[in-house]
Amino acid sequence: MRRPRSLRQLFVAGAGTIAVALALLTVGILVLFVSLRGSFERDVSAGLAEQRTADDIVTAVYGQLLAAYREVKEPSAPNRARYESLDSVAYGRLRQYLFQPMATDARIQVETIKELHQSLEVDAHQAFDRTGDAAAAAGRIVEMERHVTALDLAMRQFVVLRERERTLEQKDQLHALERSLAAIVVALIVLAVAGILFVRTVMRRVIVPLGQVSQAAVRLGGGELLARIPHQRDDELGLVALSFNDMADNIQAARAEIVDQNAALLGTLATLRQAQQELVQHEKLGAIGLMLAGLAHELNNPLAGLRGIAELLQQELGSHHDPAVRKIVRELVQPLVTEAQRAGSLVRNLLDFSRKAAAPDGPVPLAAAIGVAAGLRQHAFTQAGMTLDVEIADSLYVVAEAQRIEHVAMNIMSNALDAMLSGGGTRVQVRAAAVDGDWVLLTFDDDGPGFREPDRAFDPFYTTKELGSGTGLGLTLVHRFVAEVGGTVSVENLPDRGARVAIRLRAAVAPLRPAVAAHLEPRSVAGVGTAPGHTDATVLVVDDEPVLRDVQRRVLVREGVRVLTADSGAAAIAVLQRETCDLVVTDIRMPGEIDGVGLYQWIRREQPWLAERCLFVSGDIGEWANDPLLGTHPDRFLAKPFGRDEYVARIASLLARPDPATVALLG
Repeated sequence: MRRPRSLRQLFVAGAGTIAVALALLTVGILVLFVSLRGSFERDVSAGLAEQRTADDIVTAVYGQLLAAYREVKEPSAPNRARYESLDSVAYGRLRQYLFQPMATDARIQVETIKELHQSLEVDAHQAFDRTGDAAAAAGRIVEMERHVTALDLAMRQFVVLRERERTLEQKDQLHALERSLAAIVVALIVLAVAGILFVRTVMRRVIVPLGQVSQAAVRLGGGELLARIPHQRDDELGLVALSFNDMADNIQAARAEIVDQNAALLGTLATLRQAQQELVQHEKLGAIGLMLAGLAHELNNPLAGLRGIAELLQQELGSHHDPAVRKIVRELVQPLVTEAQRAGSLVRNLLDFSRKAAAPDGPVPLAAAIGVAAGLRQHAFTQAGMTLDVEIADSLYVVAEAQRIEHVAMNIMSNALDAMLSGGGTRVQVRAAAVDGDWVLLTFDDDGPGFREPDRAFDPFYTTKELGSGTGLGLTLVHRFVAEVGGTVSVENLPDRGARVAIRLRAAVAPLRPAVAAHLEPRSVAGVGTAPGHTDATVLVVDDEPVLRDVQRRVLVREGVRVLTADSGAAAIAVLQRETCDLVVTDIRMPGEIDGVGLYQWIRREQPWLAERCLFVSGDIGEWANDPLLGTHPDRFLAKPFGRDEYVARIASLLARPDPATVALLG
């Protein structure tokens, strides 16, 4: 008698067959669509290339007509060279069609175009030969115009014929796609039928026997010791049924013995229950404490990064020129900072339990801001043969936002360039000067056509450009931006020719050096001096969390501090061996052989003059505050998540102290 296939063979064969069929079907679909997509892209590229070639031919032919007309009017070598150059372009583009496959009618149309172009050349040379006879030359020019018009029409007809060919090809491709899709649908139907048959087999060979096993197990588990599984097929589930029945027999035999043993254990269990409950409760409390301590420490790292990034966003975008951005800062970033602070307080409470038994507009260097805009537009002026002249003193500062000033200058320069391109002009001059003590006057002068209606220059959507060439919002946005920073803007036409845009901005005092670096003077520590003339602080930030390193680096760089970073104690030691640092910022807990404590021990041993400049950053300050090695001074610790102001204040206070012994190591 033939032994039936095992379940493993059944599953492998069925699943393998279905998987192979699906894979083949998927590959077929992908190949089909990739092929169709490639064909479509090739058709589109070919059509665009032919259209560009046709445009080039028509443009060159019209250019020949113009050059011939100029040659007849005023014979010159440049006009003749211009004609010959355009003739070469047109002839070269026509030759491109000779190597492309196309239908007979399209090929005939190409020949017609070639004949018209040859006739055009004949007319042109006859006109050139009769330059002394103005009437005869003019007659040949008229013939050239007729041939050019005929060639333009023929070229349009050729493009239409080629487009018709591609349309027919696309229809053929669509028919092929429909046939392929029909084949795919048939394959899917066959695959679905095979899947149904496979599922039916699995139901009969697997699901039903498993249901019998499950029912017997439930009955046995419910105390029915006589529960057994009916005889199964000679396969894996049959062996399971035999094993289950044997197990049930053993359970039934052991039941009596267990009952006797339970009776003996009840007395002992009663005496142990009370002690066990007390021990379990104690262990639960201890485990919860350890879990909360570890969880709180791990939460403080991402919370510190989250709060730092949020505060950086708040500082960067709080004075953004776009009201929508400032609204996002108020409605999203500020609540993020607040919630991060609240989460930090909650984490600190968890740690206690576990141990229990916006920026305003600032001074902007006007020359630098205008220089950015001028640098972006300089190439456009040069390409147009015009001059963009900027003369602004480096000492001029205004109360504004740098990017806003750049946008204002870009809009005005672009408007002036467009006006001069269409109405004549060669120069834009940008000047600035302090006026009336508290103001800076910034002017943009050009020698273009001027404003057609100066009184309407700031009206939204008002433009004198051609349709599609402008929105009429450039100067409107300039007016809004300047008004938002408390300035004024006006426009006028100059007496001789040209226009002026004048902007008055509040003057600002040039900023001093950042406070952190400004108070740091060259000094020596334990006989080791800083480099001569060096007045900038160097801070080493050590943290295994990339986000926290980056946040601290960004904060310190904004304060004028030179920042070095390391992701481990070993990396920090390598930095300290080659660099002289004024301050080190380090985490306490870090992976690797050398953590923050190990780094501090190395500093005490190898660079003792730096040992008194250590402030430690940790997610659980309480764990280290009383440590005999680290906890000598309470001001050596900063708890995560810390705020930017708290962080900067601590750094500033440490760097401002004249006594090097008070400088701390942050981490």
